Amino acid sequence: MVKFINLKRIDARSLIVYRNVIESIFLKGAGVVIGFLTVTLTVQYISVKDFGIWMTITFLTSWFSLVDVSFGNGLRNSLVLFFDTGDHEQAKKYVSTLYFLSGAFALVLCVIFGAIHFFLDWTTLLNIDSDQPALINTIITYTLISFSLQLLLKPITSILLANQRAAAVAWILLIVNTAVIALIYFASIFLNESLLVIAHIYNLVPVLVFGGASVYFFRTDYTRLAPGLSYIDVSLIRKLVTISGQFFFLQLVSIIVFTSGGLFISYYLGSDSVAPYSIANKYFSVLPFIYGIFITPYWSAFTDAYIKQDIVWIQSTIRRLNLICASMAGLALLMLAVAQPLFSLWIGSKIQIPTSLSGWLTAYVISFIFLSNYNYFINGVGQIKKLVQTSLIGIVLYFPFNYVLFHFTDAGPASVVIAGTLWNCFLLVVCISQYRQIMNSLSHKTENYALQD
Repeated sequence: MVKFINLKRIDARSLIVYRNVIESIFLKGAGVVIGFLTVTLTVQYISVKDFGIWMTITFLTSWFSLVDVSFGNGLRNSLVLFFDTGDHEQAKKYVSTLYFLSGAFALVLCVIFGAIHFFLDWTTLLNIDSDQPALINTIITYTLISFSLQLLLKPITSILLANQRAAAVAWILLIVNTAVIALIYFASIFLNESLLVIAHIYNLVPVLVFGGASVYFFRTDYTRLAPGLSYIDVSLIRKLVTISGQFFFLQLVSIIVFTSGGLFISYYLGSDSVAPYSIANKYFSVLPFIYGIFITPYWSAFTDAYIKQDIVWIQSTIRRLNLICASMAGLALLMLAVAQPLFSLWIGSKIQIPTSLSGWLTAYVISFIFLSNYNYFINGVGQIKKLVQTSLIGIVLYFPFNYVLFHFTDAGPASVVIAGTLWNCFLLVVCISQYRQIMNSLSHKTENYALQD
């Protein structure tokens, strides 16, 4: 492919991004195929009812995974500065302190989830209909503790992304998905139907893979950044917490809006209604997943361009990304047109997907990918205070809006998608305005911006 690219006309930053995109296309493409096959095998291995329960549990645990993302984003922006300057000593202090914070937070969460297991009935809270409520409560607690342990292991992905190595992150995720589908396949052959087996597979594989990846990279490429107790700097805790605090709030809002659909549906309509939403959502989420291949490397690239005042590169990149989004919107409409035949081919007649749900998911996906361009830019440059303030207002309105849709309309599972689509449009307007303000003020000096409160 290099033969078709005039390297003299492509700047080094863009070349790194394109290299990551090309490699990630193959890696994440394989991940998409494996993801679909995993759903098929899971539905065949366990009952539709248990599948709906597991999807409900998955939506619940995704809320708690935001802690890793938010802490990692705070470190990610800061590390770009250290990679540019070669200040590995300071970078090691940040990495060590972050692992200390992540480990402490993970320990606290494990204790909390272990304690509330004896007092909280998750099946009642989430309106889960099961003949074995005690087992379901145990599985939920077990899954939450597993996600808590991952907080100590996933910061390696933030280090890789800060170093503009998105393809390496894609390799880790592909290994996780491959191991999961292989184990589900063998379980379907040699073991009886069991939701507990599914929980073991999904909970233990990521812990083992991310743990192995962390050991590998800290012993090879990032030996100078490997965390150590003597490098924990208590004075950096406030900075990291302050930086991560804003990302934490934004990620909290994002998780509530973008992944709470299954929980809302389970609460208002029952866990049996989660399966159609989960299947349709997985189908249409292919587009955001594909677009994520393009947009992910740009976060740190925007950070680097912002530090170096490269206004031309930022503006031309945003225009190019918007053109790609327009093409993705056309692809989303094509997916809508062939959705029902593909659902029948994919999962058969066991689960029926309403056409209205597919239509609203199409609108949601289109608004989401356009939002991603400006959201990644704003996150990359670290100017997120306005987003925090806006999100605070939006989330206050989000819950009552869902209540109205579920109780006073016939939208059914599509209610959460309607609310999410309107949220995307609202946030897109705010992000475009913030982007223009940042570009207008870009002439000011920005050293160490990522460390600002």
